[in-house]
Amino acid sequence: MAITPRLCSASVGANHQESHIARRAHQRRAQREAFLRAQLEPGEMVVAHRDAVMVTDRRLLFAWELHRALEGPSWFCDAIAFEEVARWSLGRRHDERPLLHLDHPTHVRTERVPAHNLLWFHWGNAEAEVVHDDVTLAFGSGRDEAFRAIFTRLQHMNIPRGKDFLVALPGTREERTRGSRAYLRRL
Repeated sequence: MAITPRLCSASVGANHQESHIARRAHQRRAQREAFLRAQLEPGEMVVAHRDAVMVTDRRLLFAWELHRALEGPSWFCDAIAFEEVARWSLGRRHDERPLLHLDHPTHVRTERVPAHNLLWFHWGNAEAEVVHDDVTLAFGSGRDEAFRAIFTRLQHMNIPRGKDFLVALPGTREERTRGSRAYLRRL
């Protein structure tokens, strides 16, 4: 069976699209890292960095991106000094990926919020300053260098540790499996 030119051009187009997506992801990671590095204070040394979390000898910084209609994407950052942490807890997701929950004094973060609220309906996009007194950071594995750096630092500083927690999926595995099979059968 001969491959038609149309199939070949489709596969080349898919590879081009994939490389474009990979290139944009690489640019986005580089922009986020440059943004985080720009937030460093003079003399502050980076201990570990992974994705949106940067750990220094004094504090941890984390970044998030908000897309604005006219301006495009904008980066925002919050920094929590290790001395600010009042309590921390170690958590796990259902698949064993680690979470760190940190309680800290009040910080204000710019976030996306609904533009309109009526009774229990919310719609539209807006930005607002939202008050937070805690943060939960998610990591890909227990070997993540940022996770290890934060965890080790919190342990050595004798900051009170809260109860460990687990974020589990609702229901049992059987209930989730049975539900998905029933859904698939209806199709």
